[in-house]
Amino acid sequence: MPNANARAGVRTRCLGFVLLAIALSGCHRTPADEAIRKTIATMQAAGDKQDIDGVMVPVADDFAGRGDDELNLDRKQLKQFLVLLRMQQGGRMHATLGPITVNVLGDDRATADFPMLVTGGSNLLPKNGQAEDVHTGWRRDGGDWKLISAEWKEKGTK
Repeated sequence: MPNANARAGVRTRCLGFVLLAIALSGCHRTPADEAIRKTIATMQAAGDKQDIDGVMVPVADDFAGRGDDELNLDRKQLKQFLVLLRMQQGGRMHATLGPITVNVLGDDRATADFPMLVTGGSNLLPKNGQAEDVHTGWRRDGGDWKLISAEWKEKGTK
């Protein structure tokens, strides 16, 4: 029968292997393009549920947005704009996104571009929807990607 020192050594080695396995599993990081696409999909799903707070989760505090009508929005104004849209559209807004092109710029910056069709028309949106080209900027914040900028223009305009 092994003595107490031998058993303690085996337990210590086993504990060391477990801790090493946990540490190595924490080293796995989702590729930036995949993480950004997932974040955009999560924002879209929240928007479809009219969950504006859910849409705003990845929006950085220093967000800057600009629409094709020279509308400039910070984070707070973006949320107010989304609330206004939801109220004006009576909860019938829906965004359909086209293919998302992600361009990773180093370890902590990226852009994502995609076409978007917003439907639910009456009041602020045309009855048949509005097609937009969207350009977004992203910054890695710890393990998350934060939306730091967005520009949207009616499809076909420069």
